[in-house]
Amino acid sequence: MQQSAFLKLPKSFYELVLPEPQQNARLVAVNHSLLDELNCDLNDKQLLALASGNLTDESLINFNLIPLAQKYTGHQFGYYNPDLGDGRGLLLGQWHDKNNQAWEFHLKGAGRTPFSRRGDGRAVLRSVIREYLASEALHGLGVPTTRALAIASSQEQVQREIFEPRASLIRVTPTHIRFGHFEWAASLGKEALDALIAFVIEHYYSELADLPETEQAGALLKAVCGRTATLMAKWQAVGFNHGVMNSDNMSIIGETFDFGPYAFFDDFQIEYICNHSDVEGRYAYNQQPKIGVWNCQVLAAAFGQSVTEAEQTAALDHFVQTYNQQYVNEMNAKLGLATQQDTDKDLIGDLLVLMDKQRVDFSLFFRRLAKLGHTDENELRQLLKEPSEFDEWFERYHLRVAQEELGETERQQRILTNNPSIILRNYIAQQIIEAAEVGNFQPLNDWVKALHSPFENHPGLAEFQQSPTPEQKGLQLSCSS
Repeated sequence: MQQSAFLKLPKSFYELVLPEPQQNARLVAVNHSLLDELNCDLNDKQLLALASGNLTDESLINFNLIPLAQKYTGHQFGYYNPDLGDGRGLLLGQWHDKNNQAWEFHLKGAGRTPFSRRGDGRAVLRSVIREYLASEALHGLGVPTTRALAIASSQEQVQREIFEPRASLIRVTPTHIRFGHFEWAASLGKEALDALIAFVIEHYYSELADLPETEQAGALLKAVCGRTATLMAKWQAVGFNHGVMNSDNMSIIGETFDFGPYAFFDDFQIEYICNHSDVEGRYAYNQQPKIGVWNCQVLAAAFGQSVTEAEQTAALDHFVQTYNQQYVNEMNAKLGLATQQDTDKDLIGDLLVLMDKQRVDFSLFFRRLAKLGHTDENELRQLLKEPSEFDEWFERYHLRVAQEELGETERQQRILTNNPSIILRNYIAQQIIEAAEVGNFQPLNDWVKALHSPFENHPGLAEFQQSPTPEQKGLQLSCSS
C-alpha cells in the first residue's frame, strides 16, 4: 500500500488520527470480487488488521500508512454546517491496481476524530452491512458507486436506539473528496481553493490538465456537474432513493456516496420518502434530480473565487442538458428501445403517472414488460390493480416499438438486459442483517454474489422475484448508524 495522495494538500484539509481498534474483532465479510478487480494480494490477517483498526506502529510501517481524518463542511438539509469532517472514518492509504489506478482505502467506523462532534465515531453491524449491500447492488446495476472491501465486527456494544454490535468497513473509491471539501476550501480563501482544484484535476480529471490554466477550474466544475447529472439519471432509472443528499455526501467524481437510509422501490411512488427523519420530503424520490442541481449550485458558488459567472452558468446548464438526455436514454433502455425520439419523454412520464396511481411494483413491471404480447402477458397484468387503465399506454408503446424496427426477440432481450431479476429490497436487507446479528453471514455472502449479476435469472431466488407482502413493504429507516 501507499500513503494517501490527500497528504499532498495543505494541512488545513486534514488531521492525523489513529483508529480506535476493535477488541477481539473478526473478519466477517470479504469482497473477493473487488479484491480480484484491484489485483489486491492482502491476506485475511492483513485485511482484518486494516478493517478492525488494529494498526500497531509496526503495521503502520509495514503497510506504509499515515491515517488521516478529512476536514470539510457542507449543507445538511439545506443549511450550511461549518463543523463537518470525517467524524467516524479515516483515510488509511491507497492501493494501486495493475493499471496503476490508485484506490483509496477508507476505514468507516474507526472511532472518534477531531470532527466527531458529540458522536462516538463508531459504526454498527447493521449499518455497515447495509452499505456493503447497497454499494455492490448499485455496482451490479451499472450505477457509479463507492465499493466495500471488507467488514470486521466484534462483541463490543454500541448504543444507538438500542445496543448493537460494533463493526467497521473498508470503503474503496478513487477519491473521497466531496462537494463539501470545496465549500471548506472556499471558506479558507482563493489559495486553498486553487490548491484543491489543481489537486483534483491532477489526480481525477487529468484530461483537463492540457487546457489553458485560466479555463481549467471552469472545465472542472462543468465536468463534475455532468457526472452528477448522469448519476442522478441512473438513480431515477433503477428506482434508487438515497435519502440524505447533503452536499457533504456528494462525490466529486459522480459516485453514489455515504449510504444512510436508502431504499430501492417496492411499489412505485413518485413522492416516496425513504428516510423517516426527512419530515419535509426534501430528499424524496422526485426531488433527487432537483437536489442534484441544487448541490451543484452550492458547488458552483464554492468555485466562485476561481471561475466566472458565465462558467458557473455553463456548468449548471450542462447538468440540466446531461440529465435530460441521460434519463431518457436510461428509461428507453428499460423499455427495450434503442433510439430516442421527441415523444419519448411523454411516453415515460405518462407511464410513471399510471404506475404511481396504482402503486405498481417498479422493478417487476419493467422486467415483465418483456412478456407483453405473449402468452404469459398475464404475469405483467396481474401487477396492475386496474389493467384496463394501462391499455391506451400499451397501445402507444406498441406503436413506438414498431418505429424501432426491432424484432420481438431483440426487444425482449433489451428489456431483460436492462431490468434486473433481483433487487435489494429493504426487507431482504433486513433479513440478511438479522441473520448476521446471530452469527450467520452466509445470506450476506450469497446475496452479494447474486447482486453482482442482477440481470441473470437466478431461479434459486425465485421467492424474492415476486411482489413482497404488505408486511414486507415500506420499511423506513432513519439516519442512525
